[in-house]
Amino acid sequence: MEENPLLDEINKFGMQDIIIDLFNSLSAVRELSEINCQGNNEKKLIKNALAALIHNQDMERCSFFLLNDEGYLVNLTGTSSCEIAEESNEDYSPIQFKVGEGVIGAAAETGELQNCPDCQKDERFSEHIKDSECLMPGSVISVPVFAAGNELLGVLNISHPEAHYFSEWHVRLLEIYKNMMGQLISNFRLLQNMEDQVKHRTIKLEEALIDLEKLRQHFESASMLDQLTGLYNRRYFYDQVEVAVANTKRYGQALCLLILDLDFFKDVNDCYGHGFGDKVLVKISEALQQQVRESDILVRFGGEEFIVIFTNTDCTNGKVFSERIRSTIEVLKWEDKENFSQTVSIGLFCLGAESFTADHESEMNIDKIIHYADTALYKAKELGRNKVVLFSKDMLKKTI
Repeated sequence: MEENPLLDEINKFGMQDIIIDLFNSLSAVRELSEINCQGNNEKKLIKNALAALIHNQDMERCSFFLLNDEGYLVNLTGTSSCEIAEESNEDYSPIQFKVGEGVIGAAAETGELQNCPDCQKDERFSEHIKDSECLMPGSVISVPVFAAGNELLGVLNISHPEAHYFSEWHVRLLEIYKNMMGQLISNFRLLQNMEDQVKHRTIKLEEALIDLEKLRQHFESASMLDQLTGLYNRRYFYDQVEVAVANTKRYGQALCLLILDLDFFKDVNDCYGHGFGDKVLVKISEALQQQVRESDILVRFGGEEFIVIFTNTDCTNGKVFSERIRSTIEVLKWEDKENFSQTVSIGLFCLGAESFTADHESEMNIDKIIHYADTALYKAKELGRNKVVLFSKDMLKKTI
């Protein structure tokens, strides 16, 4: 008759003991299945798996020997029925085996469960333990643990002080348990790898977004700059003038807007060439920059036309600043052109809080402000150019 290990166990221990063993085995498997593989500590994960086994089985000690990159099986963690773990000792030096060495090494080398019923009589065990300070266990079972694809992760080792202690039930349970541990560790490493990749890609994405934002700011800044003079352009002006006008409306901060146009600039290009005309624009831009404050707004509005907004400046000071600009440009010296001089005509419009009273608020907007300054500019040209003219409502009546 063919041998039946399970039937032998029933005959040996009785049905009641078998049912209890079965219940404990199922409890160990269930507790292992409930361990969360999410976290960042593989050692703690494996120790929880060992604890689930020892909580539900009458084993003295469980250990896990992890296969490292050098090919050694190193005692990563362990736990006992007394919850005394060797790694809690600061002076603890983990035991390690070569693959093929001892019972644990044999399990790794063969890929099969190694049962050592009596450690005193097993040469594989006694040779390794004879120089150790550890107490000799009575019986040991070592089970190789594999990941998906038959990659060896390590060896699960259980021991008990008594010889011939472990039964066929323990062997069967450990065959199931080591497969579940392999899956648990594989899932943990897979999640860790995914998290590392996500973290790495997140960092790369954040770096890319920072670079993209810098690039966006660069092009946005470039799109607001006049390439020839380096001054801000018309686009920048419309962004900033709204803020300046809003401050006048809300806080009563007066401002003066002047439009400056180079007199007879077409003749400069025709007589001296566009190259020299560009030099004139650049030099006048530099002169304007020296005459405005950091809080003021200076732009090249287009062609030979410039706009300056003197913020928090009343009309009296606005006329002084405008006249100073006109006279500064008039006396500029030009290399290789001793007889050359460039003058400008300036139209000035002053805006104060009184412009936003209930009677006038609906009449005032950005386009109208520019129109009023432009009207004053044309008046300056009418009067012979090289002048500063302050806008007045009478100028509108004459143009109708």
